[in-house]
Amino acid sequence: MVGFVISAFQIILISYPGIRSIAKWYPIVYGTMTALRFMATVGVWHMKKWGAELFVYITLTKIIILQLFGDLTALGIADAVVSIIFSIIFMIFYKRMDRNL
Repeated sequence: MVGFVISAFQIILISYPGIRSIAKWYPIVYGTMTALRFMATVGVWHMKKWGAELFVYITLTKIIILQLFGDLTALGIADAVVSIIFSIIFMIFYKRMDRNL
């Protein structure tokens, strides 16, 4: 449930003026990562391995992109920490998850 709330909050952040000030195309990248993260959360909700894998990939990608563009605000750091904690929890339960779609 927390993952869904965070994803919903990030959808609102796509239109935040600070996101647009980084680059004109950055809201598109941020929105794509948010959509993929939401899909990964749905996959984990259904106990699918692809959901956990996608969540880890998106978390790593997002941290790298935030670092490259210097967008590591307090909110970005908090999101990164929560995402890493979720990724660790998802990987703990990875063996119990189903490989099929």
